[in-house]
Amino acid sequence: MTNTRYLILPILTTLLIWTLNNPIGKLPPLGKFLDPFHGYLALVDSDNINRLKMESSYLESPVTVIFDTLRIPHIFAENDIDLYFAQGYIMASERLWQMEFQTHAAGGRLSEIVGEKALGYDRYQRRVGMKYGAENSLNAILKDQQLLPMADAFTEGVNTYIASLSIDQYPLEYKILDYAPEPWTPLKTSLLLKYMAWMLTGRNTELTYTRMWNEMGRDIVEELFPIYPWFVDPIIPPGTKYDFKPVPLDQPPNLYQSKADRGNIITQEHEGIGSNNWVVSGNRTTSGNAMLANDPHLGLNLPSIWYAMHLVSPNQNVMGVTLPGTPGIIIGFNDHISWGLTNGYDDVMDWYDIQFKDSTMTEYFHDNKWKPTQKIVEKFKIKGGETFSDTITFTHHGPIVWDTPYQTLSLGEKSIRNSIRQVSTGRALRWLAHDESNELRTFYLLNTAENYADYVHALEYFNCPGQNFAYADVEGNIALWHAGNTPAKWAKQGMFISDGTDPRYDWQATVPHHQKPHVKNPGRGYVGSANQHPTTSDYPYFLSEFYWASFRWNQIHTRLDTLQSATINDMLEIQLDNRSVFAEKTMPIILRTWKNHLKNDLEKQTFTILSNWDYEMDGHSPAPTLYRYWYGILEELTWEDDLGIDNERFIWPYRDKMMELILTNPKSHWFDDKTTIQIETFSHQSLKAFHKMVSDLQNKYGDDILRDWIWAKHQGTDINHVANIPGLGMMGLPTSGGSDIPNATGTTFGPSWRLVVDMGEKKIAYGIYPGGQSGFPGSAYYDNMIDDWVNGIAYPLSFSENASDISGETIILGNDK
Repeated sequence: MTNTRYLILPILTTLLIWTLNNPIGKLPPLGKFLDPFHGYLALVDSDNINRLKMESSYLESPVTVIFDTLRIPHIFAENDIDLYFAQGYIMASERLWQMEFQTHAAGGRLSEIVGEKALGYDRYQRRVGMKYGAENSLNAILKDQQLLPMADAFTEGVNTYIASLSIDQYPLEYKILDYAPEPWTPLKTSLLLKYMAWMLTGRNTELTYTRMWNEMGRDIVEELFPIYPWFVDPIIPPGTKYDFKPVPLDQPPNLYQSKADRGNIITQEHEGIGSNNWVVSGNRTTSGNAMLANDPHLGLNLPSIWYAMHLVSPNQNVMGVTLPGTPGIIIGFNDHISWGLTNGYDDVMDWYDIQFKDSTMTEYFHDNKWKPTQKIVEKFKIKGGETFSDTITFTHHGPIVWDTPYQTLSLGEKSIRNSIRQVSTGRALRWLAHDESNELRTFYLLNTAENYADYVHALEYFNCPGQNFAYADVEGNIALWHAGNTPAKWAKQGMFISDGTDPRYDWQATVPHHQKPHVKNPGRGYVGSANQHPTTSDYPYFLSEFYWASFRWNQIHTRLDTLQSATINDMLEIQLDNRSVFAEKTMPIILRTWKNHLKNDLEKQTFTILSNWDYEMDGHSPAPTLYRYWYGILEELTWEDDLGIDNERFIWPYRDKMMELILTNPKSHWFDDKTTIQIETFSHQSLKAFHKMVSDLQNKYGDDILRDWIWAKHQGTDINHVANIPGLGMMGLPTSGGSDIPNATGTTFGPSWRLVVDMGEKKIAYGIYPGGQSGFPGSAYYDNMIDDWVNGIAYPLSFSENASDISGETIILGNDK
């Protein structure tokens, strides 16, 4: 027995040593992670700002940094170079891991962190041209002699912080994923901007529409997805004159019809990527000052996509939010102007059928001649594995994303927007973000702008994706520009897959800056956007085949129209408006289809609740649950027999088409179920959906409607960790709101930043986002703003060019010259 024990002990010791020094599944080596000197137990006290004190020969003068009670840093520098150095240093001190992880994701380098399982995703990122576009944009920055020193200073600041870290001070995620930070570069900043551009590029619908054309006919596509839907309330007020001569374009006589794969899998995107912004002139406000409101709706994560900062130098005094890893302020205000963004949804991504000369893909046919392709070899370092090489073929249109049949699985499960998981071989992607551009110049010029002319000039440099820039200034001016280097397209160009051999399908020109949709000081005293169509049909360029329905903007429009003496609180209340225009317009008709067919007490109670509903998507009410669940069933009953369901379906029409059918054509053939003998109408399907809704919700939640069927419980909002690390997110938040109302909050998306500004001589501003300033999960400032965000509370923002006016904890970043 003793001998056996002596044999077992060395084996157990060896096993323990192996366990402590090797990763187990997704876990890091436990020895490293539990090391009391360098593991998670040794994490620095991230909330102690004294850890950030430093001296650098890079600085010309000392920089003062004041952290207020929200932990927003107010940075006061003697020049712009010192300012951006300090911004990079402070930003890295709070969000380093997030900055680096997101650039690895954008650049197709996650395999270096998590191993071969990310190779498909990484290949996909490179094949759609994320790195290619970032390198092209970096070239523009390198040629900008004014901006390059500032970008370099920001980079130096980030790297100064990285160099100050010992292993035990690495943020928690580095320890969990078992890797170390690397030096920051301007390319990483460019990658972040391309990553955001990819997220916001909009719906790339030609793949799905082409498949529908081939199997159902083009007339069906244009009926279900009209360019100008039945319910449109455009951004630029109707009646605006377009007094210019558009760029002449060479248009083919007939649209090219591609033979898209019949086996394509199409999925439906959620409606979470959007935003609201609006500006109100001083003659409609109590203060007499112009006001701006903005709340971009994005996927929600921890750490937050935004980081709030206040930057002050002799050249600027600007406050707002920026993307971690990006210098300057993206959305915010300064002493003279304020600006806010919503997604423009212009079609700046097109697919082209390419005719190759042979299987080598070294030549392709275009404009009646064979042209050479370009081959780029991308190398992928794989943690725990060998380096992988992938050759990508480029045409003048862009990269060939798939060059072998059914390559999708090897390229990862996530795929091209709009959600098509396999396209045929030899199809090129043209994306505006591939082009050389310098969006950093746009934001630098906005940060330092003093008037409307400066604002308009700044937008000339904005490339992709198209954005609606709302504007208000201290002179009382308001404006909105639909900005971006939008390609000048003929009618329906890019709505379907394009002919890559015909130069008439190329992007022949860009919409000249002065011809982009815009308005200044409209007569009604306000203007805004909520991702709806920017213009009426008399605008001479084709901008896109898709914009979101006007439901959100229609409600905002209605609220603003009734305000003659608006206040800051009015603006905040509109951001939190939960009224569903869709429900308001359709519910009376729906109730009539149920009224005489109630089977039991639960159905009677349901009917009573919805009969008395005020159309507010209130988290404490069961009515939104009843309505949205019923609508989901109605969609299935309407579209499934014609367009399929789950992953094997065509894309379904949007809510504005359903509302049009309910209100104007309730006997439409789309309501008829082809699998039955009888002919169904809206009334039949509405009632069938009602019975199923009550039954399903009873089975799911029980009989207590008022307690257990409430919207906050049914919808809820999850804010996951950026890397989906369990325990580092906030789940099941009891939110109000919904995707087609001003307070556009859903299960995983919502208002990622709320900002309201009164543009008086003394700025009054409020803001909040669902997270916290710190990227350290153990920090008191990691998620401290979430509860107030859920409850609709916004914080006053401290803004002054004088450091003495800002309260908080102060550190000095010194120069050691």
